[in-house]
Amino acid sequence: MPPTATIEDIKAYLEQVEKNQITPQNLPDCKRCGLAALNFKIHAYRERRFLIIVDMTVQPEHAPLVRFRCPACNKTVCYYPDFALPHKHYTRQSIMGFAENYFASEKTTYQQALMDKQQLSVPGYPDEEKSLWPSTVHRWVTALSKLPQTTQTALNLIGQQNPATRVFRDLAQLTIASGKYKRPSRKKHLLGCLRLLVVEAFFKVTFNLSIFTNLAIHCAFA
Repeated sequence: MPPTATIEDIKAYLEQVEKNQITPQNLPDCKRCGLAALNFKIHAYRERRFLIIVDMTVQPEHAPLVRFRCPACNKTVCYYPDFALPHKHYTRQSIMGFAENYFASEKTTYQQALMDKQQLSVPGYPDEEKSLWPSTVHRWVTALSKLPQTTQTALNLIGQQNPATRVFRDLAQLTIASGKYKRPSRKKHLLGCLRLLVVEAFFKVTFNLSIFTNLAIHCAFA
């Protein structure tokens, strides 16, 4: 099966929202005035459509994102559950999972990154002939490459927890096969995405959770 968040993940988050269990205490302090995040107030609930993959079919699920406001300067910040990324409808698990597939080998194409090896098909939309396009994975790789602050924050935490970690050596040795890009700008995006994926893997080993489960990191780029 392709990587995805589950209906159960979204329902568990909805239950937290309904019980007012989404709090600002783990958010970063206000970037504008420095007020401690625990002083933030709920500002609004914004409905978001999420796309998950069930039996190779893209399925919409809806959940609200909670937005908090700093009472000192009125700056707002959004709380993202760990299955959500800003401006993306597909879940974080799908976006990162298909990106990982693309880096599985030097010859893997964006089309192959989408392919389920057992069913030899790609996720599609119900009652339509449309399916996920390779260009979608291309855009996701670009989007993940634009999170260097998230990568660096997680890297710092790994280093603090385990100063002897080999993650720094592994990052220094990362290369991108020449067949995967035509321009230096694309190579830079590929390397930035791959760095995030490598750090994510080390973070899971070190803390037994995803980078994006750590709210301070997850909201660092919001």
